[in-house]
Amino acid sequence: MEQNPTLLDCAHSIIAVVPRLSRLMRKDLRLHSEGLFTEPQFRVMARLYREGAQCLSALADLQGVSLPTMSKLVQGLEARGLVGRERDETDHRRIVLALTPVGRSAYEDLLHCTEQHIVDWISALDAEDRLQVIRALEQLDQLFSQVTLSNTCETAEPAS
Repeated sequence: MEQNPTLLDCAHSIIAVVPRLSRLMRKDLRLHSEGLFTEPQFRVMARLYREGAQCLSALADLQGVSLPTMSKLVQGLEARGLVGRERDETDHRRIVLALTPVGRSAYEDLLHCTEQHIVDWISALDAEDRLQVIRALEQLDQLFSQVTLSNTCETAEPAS
């Protein structure tokens, strides 16, 4: 790698690695979830696990899908007892979705399995490399959390 990579060099690396990691994790999820849930369902369960009860529209926004699509996805989780509906604690008129104890346990089991596989995949990294990866991912997370998407695509050469 060159000493002074351009922004475009960095973008190329992200574009190359993120889809590869996503494919690997999707394949691992299918292999080890024993058909319990799909990747979109896993992402919904991850959000409910991390952030607590959510309304259907917030979950649909997260996935970038329509309300009917999210409703069908959630119905699959409800039918297996992984997600349940409950009254919002702050607005009792509002219904939110939350993990059931069975759903929480199933998610934690798969999360633990995924964590162990990733540990195996990165085991060749020494402590300094692991620290660099963590710092880079934290920086990317901070940057990407501030991105606002637009409907335009710049055709000019990206800045360096």
